[in-house]
Amino acid sequence: MSHIGILLTGGPFDSQRWRTAYELGRAALDSGHSVSYFHYLDGAYVPVADQTLPACAENSLFATMPAELFEELIADGAEVLSCGLCVNARGIDAEADYPDGVEIGLLPDLADLVGEADRVISL
Repeated sequence: MSHIGILLTGGPFDSQRWRTAYELGRAALDSGHSVSYFHYLDGAYVPVADQTLPACAENSLFATMPAELFEELIADGAEVLSCGLCVNARGIDAEADYPDGVEIGLLPDLADLVGEADRVISL
């Protein structure tokens, strides 16, 4: 099977890129492929746990928050990394704010993902 790499640069509430990244990864895992994510720039906000968007709680897009869906992907074998520089620049406390399984990486980790993946999708 193939290894799919996904670079996610958009935040959870500024576009639907995170949802597209999730759906692509979900479909790939369900088909037996391996999946790696690298959250870069505002994408570092996507796996932050305990986020809420009350005004959109009934909107089906946000019925389940992004971090919960990425926790499911991790449980099913996806590798999820966030850029450490991006995390620090945005005031995210990785230990406290990220669920178990989200790892902190740097740009060399992104380079490894690009080199090792059969296909890379940038969103």
